[in-house]
Amino acid sequence: MTYWGVNAVFLGMAAVVLLATALVRRPPARFWGALAASAALLVVLTAVFDNVMIASGIMTYTDRNISGVRIGLAPLEDFAYPVAGVLLLPTMWLLLGGTPGAAAGDGRATAASSSSAVAAATAAGAGDENASGEDADTDGTSTGRAHAGGRPSGNPADGRDEPC
Repeated sequence: MTYWGVNAVFLGMAAVVLLATALVRRPPARFWGALAASAALLVVLTAVFDNVMIASGIMTYTDRNISGVRIGLAPLEDFAYPVAGVLLLPTMWLLLGGTPGAAAGDGRATAASSSSAVAAATAAGAGDENASGEDADTDGTSTGRAHAGGRPSGNPADGRDEPC
């Protein structure tokens, strides 16, 4: 089987899954713009790095399995893999519940949500801390340990940080 035969299977599956997902989830225009920009960037990066790897002898191709069309030293068939990845990864994101074009819920914290979280932590008694966010002893002096979400970020006994 030639590389184009293998590529046809993967590109065909990727395209079908993307189109079916697009019909169900209806991503906005900026999704398609981001998809096209990603594809263009990956094709350029593939051209650069494939040529470097082929020129340095890291990769070789047998002439009987490729079409003979090349971009520099890289056979055209080699560009199908990044294109399939660009098609499949956003598709999987959509299928697994990603919300295309969610303006308010795009994962970025806003000042209002940050202040609400601080207010909720304070109301819940997140712990004694001074104005710099460090733990405070009962006499008000700082222990030097930063405080996040009611748990100290360091272990004073061994000097190693713990995950918060």
